Amino acid sequence: MASSADNDLGTRVDTSAAGTTSATQGALVNLMASSAAALCSRLCTHPLDTLKTRVQVSNTPLPLLPTFLGLVRNGGLYRGLPVALTLSAPGLSVYLAAYDLSKDAISRHFPVMRSDSVINHMASAVVAEVLSGLFWTPMEVLKQKQQVENIPSSSAPRCSTTVASKHRLSMVAPKTWLSSFSTVSAYRAAAAERTATSAMELARRIYRQEGLLGFYRGYFITLGVFVPYSMVYFATYEQLKESAWRQRILPTTTGTNTRQEGTLPFLTIVTCAAVAAGFAGGISNIVDVVKTRWQISVLATTEENSSTRNIVRHMLRQGGLGSFTQGMGARVLWMIPSVTISMSIFEWLKAYGIA
Repeated sequence: MASSADNDLGTRVDTSAAGTTSATQGALVNLMASSAAALCSRLCTHPLDTLKTRVQVSNTPLPLLPTFLGLVRNGGLYRGLPVALTLSAPGLSVYLAAYDLSKDAISRHFPVMRSDSVINHMASAVVAEVLSGLFWTPMEVLKQKQQVENIPSSSAPRCSTTVASKHRLSMVAPKTWLSSFSTVSAYRAAAAERTATSAMELARRIYRQEGLLGFYRGYFITLGVFVPYSMVYFATYEQLKESAWRQRILPTTTGTNTRQEGTLPFLTIVTCAAVAAGFAGGISNIVDVVKTRWQISVLATTEENSSTRNIVRHMLRQGGLGSFTQGMGARVLWMIPSVTISMSIFEWLKAYGIA
């Protein structure tokens, strides 16, 4: 990776010593740092992601705290985590690598768009989102489908597996003290059947019914959500870091600790990432609600969710414009720690832990 990537992502280094060896080492460091950042971020914030998904797909507004406690009670906080862990690392690696390389390439081919310009940041964010979406979208389809399993039908779009499971449970009638044991066993078996839909089984069902395109359901909607998000996020993030650098240059010009001078403080990077993520996450929630509902309708399509247009119409009829802000608090609550953890770990590992 070109040395300008380090320059723009929290570490200022000399750009005159770029070569094939350093570029290869930079790419390896980038890969290792982004993979570690993705895994740590997902492990820490996946429960908030599950909460966000549940709130967004509900047909009625759900309070955050009771919904979260309900997920704790039924053990649903970490549904879809294996899929997320498997695809988060390559997704984030492609995302960050494409962003870095795009900034470098755009600044070389279009001198007007310098690597520190806002327009360069936005253009690079578009490239990063288009490429990383090839990993993010299948992850979202599988993960979100598992996250909404066993959700009450009164508060979410219907799922055929949930309805079937309820029908099976209704056939079990506790008549005696002895039969109550079989009732409990049947209830647990049915619950296990609902929650044990493995990622591989779900992937096979999607492939049989919808082919490869089933894994990319909502890809263009995802771009419609995250391209604006990434443009706003990176423009805000880079400007906040640049402002931090300007405030940091004067008091460190006479210092002798070159390593400390060359790296922004960890808390500064955390603050920049948190502010940028909260701002960008809030304004992109409107389209994210539609995207989430469209993606979880895979294998359970009804008239209401047969297309994005029908989803929008149904949401307008049901709750008006307020339906599109549903889950905004949960989305911001998830995105701030998720992005903050991933970016700060990525920056820190590149500056200290790996390099």
